[in-house]
Amino acid sequence: MLQKILYLATAVLCAFTARADDVRFADSQQAVVEVADLMAQRLELMQFVAAWKHARSMPITDTAREQAVLDATVARATALGIEASSARTLFTLQIELARDVQSQWIDAWRQGALPPEPLRDLNRDLRPALDDLGSRLLQQIYLALPEFELADFAARTEDLGSRVRPAALAGRVSEADAQRLVQALGALRRTEGLALPRLQAASVLRIGMTGDYAPFSSDAGGTLTGADVAMALDLAKALQLQPVFVRTTWPTLMQDLRAGRFDLAMSGISITPERAAIAAFSAPYQHGGKTPIVRCGKQAQFDTVAEIDRPGVRVVVNPGGTNEQFVRERLQRARLTVHPDNRNIFDEILAGRADVMVTDDVEVELQVRKRPGLCRATPQTFTHSDKAILLPQDGPFAARVNEWLAAEVKSGGAAQRLQAALEAGEERS
Repeated sequence: MLQKILYLATAVLCAFTARADDVRFADSQQAVVEVADLMAQRLELMQFVAAWKHARSMPITDTAREQAVLDATVARATALGIEASSARTLFTLQIELARDVQSQWIDAWRQGALPPEPLRDLNRDLRPALDDLGSRLLQQIYLALPEFELADFAARTEDLGSRVRPAALAGRVSEADAQRLVQALGALRRTEGLALPRLQAASVLRIGMTGDYAPFSSDAGGTLTGADVAMALDLAKALQLQPVFVRTTWPTLMQDLRAGRFDLAMSGISITPERAAIAAFSAPYQHGGKTPIVRCGKQAQFDTVAEIDRPGVRVVVNPGGTNEQFVRERLQRARLTVHPDNRNIFDEILAGRADVMVTDDVEVELQVRKRPGLCRATPQTFTHSDKAILLPQDGPFAARVNEWLAAEVKSGGAAQRLQAALEAGEERS
């Protein structure tokens, strides 16, 4: 059974993962829609279940089997980190509605309507199909769970009930019952627990990324590329998990980790005391620091913090990360502009709308290669920092990641990925 579940879990992820050369962010809203669609598909199968039972004068209710299915489903949901009582409420309601749909079909046939033909065998056909749907449904619920936990879930999914009761079910499932299912989804909650058993049960590694910090991660054109994208794919393979890339932002990075939106984050993330107070980090895989980037010919004017921190100097910065933290702590007199998109922020300097940006030296190296006219102001860095994988405070999981990462750093794999990303970024300029 476990082998079958893992096979189904892998199959259902086709919408979330892709080839190494076509990696994209998962669509969390689509996961919610998939949950509703799978519930509808399960209810639609009840017509054929009812036809089999009607033809053999079998009772609709099989209390022992229903209880066994419910208990097994809740156990699997619990292994995925879904709180047991909320899962039991949802799947109990699903069984209840399945009985109601069967009963309505049988009543219609007793009054002269014709059952569907040919009959589908309950044991050889229908129950395997229902097991398949059940496994896929659990997997999608797991992927969509952070959406269900949002306080405004109900307000953002007003039309979800219509997907639970499509045209084929409109006469069998009431709007009120469909809404009850949606409400039960919105009541699902996570449980805290060790990450490794949950990841193994899910067969998924959810990787948080910003997609705006080349050479580590970039989603230009909708395809994710970069050194950390390549590293995440290799890590997931080593853990024998399917990678699912989850979009996050620098301002919401730690909030998203606490909310369980991803299992770890990789996007050139710097180790800081503030982050380390509420999360764990892997061993570092890249060392560097903050340094200024300017228009070529202006290097001597902005090669120290004192020269940058002058009235009239226009400093541009992306929000929410260590770049903004640096300029707010170290620059008091310069004129600061927060630019929302780190992917085109350097064009502000080239266009003459800003004089300088202070960012990590590795990003400066890439941008100098990509954009003729930009230069590094000084070979020195103003700070020293390390980049690492952001992790939950889970010792066994962190140990497993570090075991893999240590071998990568020792073999030169991490450095090779970064160099390849720098060269690829230069080629795309």
